[in-house]
Amino acid sequence: MLSVKSIINRFVFIMLGLFTFSFLHAQENAPFSRYALGDPYPSQNIATRAMGGVSAAFADGQAINTVNPASYGELRFIQSGSTKGGLVTYDFGLSIDARALHSASPVNKYNSTNFIPSYIQIGIPLSTKHLGLVFGLRPATRINYSIQTTQPSGISGFDSLYTLYEGNGGISQVFLGLGKRWGHFSIGFNGGYEFGHKDISTKVTPLNDTVNYYKSNSASNTNFWGVFLNPGISYYIKLNERTNNTTHLKESYLLQLGGSGTLEHHLKANTDILRQTFNYDANGGVLQIDSVLHQTNVLGTINLPLTYNAGFILAKTVSNPFFLANKWTIGADYTAGKWTDYRFYNQPDRLIDNWIIHAGASLTPDPGSTKFWSRATYRAGFYTGKDFINADGNEYKVTAFTFGGGFNLRKFRAYDNQFTLINTAIEIGRRGSSVNNVTENFFKLSVGLSLSDIWFIKRKYD
Repeated sequence: MLSVKSIINRFVFIMLGLFTFSFLHAQENAPFSRYALGDPYPSQNIATRAMGGVSAAFADGQAINTVNPASYGELRFIQSGSTKGGLVTYDFGLSIDARALHSASPVNKYNSTNFIPSYIQIGIPLSTKHLGLVFGLRPATRINYSIQTTQPSGISGFDSLYTLYEGNGGISQVFLGLGKRWGHFSIGFNGGYEFGHKDISTKVTPLNDTVNYYKSNSASNTNFWGVFLNPGISYYIKLNERTNNTTHLKESYLLQLGGSGTLEHHLKANTDILRQTFNYDANGGVLQIDSVLHQTNVLGTINLPLTYNAGFILAKTVSNPFFLANKWTIGADYTAGKWTDYRFYNQPDRLIDNWIIHAGASLTPDPGSTKFWSRATYRAGFYTGKDFINADGNEYKVTAFTFGGGFNLRKFRAYDNQFTLINTAIEIGRRGSSVNNVTENFFKLSVGLSLSDIWFIKRKYD
């Protein structure tokens, strides 16, 4: 049996590990993260990433789906013999992200491989009446780029200008959510606090064979913070139900519908602005020569737009009084965002309203089997649509294929009350097409570990 103190201690330990790992992607170079507040991390659980990101109607007792908090009502109690209690789930994920950037003019290529933390979250069923609570921590976006250009200056006395664009930062979120199911209808919400920073600079070096000119640096460091709300609803329809005469399991065919979104909200922000001439010191650091402008604590707001999704899943489930699992699922989602409403200190960015279509399926050959490969879940899918970044004015198409699996490393055993499940997802895709000067191919390998234990145990004795 787990105590409240034990749950909190484990959560804090893993959370500190997540913060430690977040420093490991410091060598990443992602030029598209220049826009808005950075390149978004995938918001889906790793189980649903393998299905093309289908999440609007996804609900599972062990894979926590924070995209639609209405799913928290499916966090389940276990009843097996004399054991009865809530299945508390620790869920965390990590990703390896490999990218190849291609530039058509000038012809160039850049590769980077990055280790990225995905999330740490805990799901707790609060009662047998389909009420669940989830809380956690996750990175929402990342900013990390370093771009160099050398161009003719067009100014008398300068041969050319070498420009270095750099940026780092991103958004992190701490959240808490509740979900409740009444009959076939579920509702839920996530509320939380998000915070982060965006530090950018543009360093210009005039190049000349005979004259040494001062370098210039234009930098701004912005810190921001605020709250967000993410509501969701879902509804399922039982299409058919029968008992299998061979396995004696109840087989049900369900149509699950769902929708959720993150409401438009504002972040408070303060910015320090610096305009200076400088030289590099012996260690490569900036040594100021003269400060042209230095403003501190410039207050403002950042407007983040409405984003939403809706979708369905058709599923076949098998169950008995002590067991419930999906035999197969197939589904699709539509996600969109009003990114033309984004404002940074009242200024728009090179963004457009976006949309993505997700589709995927899963299959578990024999959910009740004692054989490892038979009780594993195999998933595949794809997504395609229009990205929210419009850097060159030609829009960016995004397409990816996904696949992966869920593997029960340790099935439920009544004497220790534990499950162990590992989910994997592979994404292979591209951002951009032949109409874009810069395109990006990406490969993502994600691994999620779901550790579950029975809490609130009640035992009966004869």
